Amino acid sequence: MTTILDFLLEFIRVDLIIGFGWYSIILFTLLLFSFRNELLKEFDKYACRTIVFLGILYGIVWFLASILNYFIEFDEEQKAQFIRRLTGKYSFGLWLQPLFWLGLTQLLRFQFVRKYLLLRLIICIFFILTFEHFVIIYTSFQRDYLPSSWTLYNYGFGVTWWQIVLSALVKIVEFTLLVFVYRYLKNQKSLISNQKSNE
Repeated sequence: MTTILDFLLEFIRVDLIIGFGWYSIILFTLLLFSFRNELLKEFDKYACRTIVFLGILYGIVWFLASILNYFIEFDEEQKAQFIRRLTGKYSFGLWLQPLFWLGLTQLLRFQFVRKYLLLRLIICIFFILTFEHFVIIYTSFQRDYLPSSWTLYNYGFGVTWWQIVLSALVKIVEFTLLVFVYRYLKNQKSLISNQKSNE
C-alpha cells in the first residue's frame, strides 16, 4: 500500500505539477502569438481547476503516505528517527516542499493570480525548480563540490538539452491529457444534472 502511495505521490509531483509549470510557460507564449485567445483561456480555466485538485490530492497522499509509513513500515528506531526529523532543528526541510506546493496550487483559485502573467510565471518557476533541485544546484556550485571534469556539453548535470526538452514535452502532454479528462467529466456531470432537473 505504501509503495502505491509513494508512486502516486511521485507521479503527481514529477509529472503533473511540474508539467503544469511547463504548460503555463507554453500557454503564455501561445497567448502572445495566437488569435484564438478565448479557446486557450477557457482551456486554461480547466487547467487551473485541475491543478487545484491535484494540489489537494498531493497533500492528502503525502499525509497518508507519511502516516502509513510510520505505522506500518517503520520499526521502533525508524519511528524515533522520523519523530526527530519532524520536530528537530531542520524539520522545515521535511515540511517545506509539500506545504509550499499545496499553498501554491491553492493560490490558483484566485482569478487575479491566474490572470497576471508575472504571478503565474513565478508560481511556474517554483513548480519547476523544487526545493530539492535548489539544494542540489546550490551545493553543486559550491567551491568544495565542483567536479574536476566538467564538460562543455553536459554542464555537469549528466543530461543534454534534448533530454530536458523531451522530458518537458512528455510532462506537458500528460498534464494536458488529464485536463481533457477533467473537462470531459465536468461536462458529463453538468449534462446529467441538467437532465435530472428537466425531468
